[in-house]
Amino acid sequence: MSWIEKHQRASFDELPIHGLHFLDGDVLARVLALKYGEVKTPIFNPAWLKEQKLPQVQFPSGLSFDIWETSTPESGGIVHIYGEMDLPYFDTRDRAWEQANDIAEQVGYLARKHGENGLEVIGYDEGEHFLITYDNQERRIADIALIKHERREAPRPEPLLDQASRERLPKLYSNENIGLNALAQVKFFSPSSNWTWYASEASAAMNDGTYKSLAEVDPNDPNIQDVIFFGLVDGFELELGYFSLSELEGIGGGLQLPIERDRHFSPKSLQELQDQHRKKRENLD
Repeated sequence: MSWIEKHQRASFDELPIHGLHFLDGDVLARVLALKYGEVKTPIFNPAWLKEQKLPQVQFPSGLSFDIWETSTPESGGIVHIYGEMDLPYFDTRDRAWEQANDIAEQVGYLARKHGENGLEVIGYDEGEHFLITYDNQERRIADIALIKHERREAPRPEPLLDQASRERLPKLYSNENIGLNALAQVKFFSPSSNWTWYASEASAAMNDGTYKSLAEVDPNDPNIQDVIFFGLVDGFELELGYFSLSELEGIGGGLQLPIERDRHFSPKSLQELQDQHRKKRENLD
């Protein structure tokens, strides 16, 4: 998620990014309040948008995409196109194709070259088919246009909890002896709010009332009732606790985008993450 405080400078503010603009969180909060009233849910609360801004890039096609900050200035920023398809703003078509093709192979998308300057990327859902045009001389994305036609048949999208994460997560209560030194192995976040979930343990809750390690059960086993996680949750409060896969998968629809797994997250201790989020909250107060 790329919302930042209004007074904060983005790493790409001074870069020649064509069409860079910022969505005003205060304006969006007022619009949502007028449309939906002051209703707050555990996941979506317009009040958090106050004094926030969202970096976006508008392309000649008229489409706007979020652009995320990165630790590599030469990339300019990462343009979030859809799902897992995130590509650097500054790049040539051929280098971008290598990265897009790598993402596609991992999650089942399709990426292919189009002419001399084009890169076609196709996801699973309607509206996930784009032609990205590159200016190879300036080494940047020149345009992103939506291609409208019947999408290809594709395998089911990668689940929120992928197999690699299942194998890394130890069984519930296995980290009790190390407490906050336990490593959070997986990070989930809501693109529609400031909620974040870090899982350090997980077990499959079976229909017979038992709990099993995720590594010892088939994800498609009909006897699995749910997956229960333990970890750190940054929501209305910052607290340790339990949350479920069905809860995360059930979020989405209307103004709320589905929960996503941070595929770039590296394991960190619960203590480090707790300190990091506490400091962030103190800076917002």
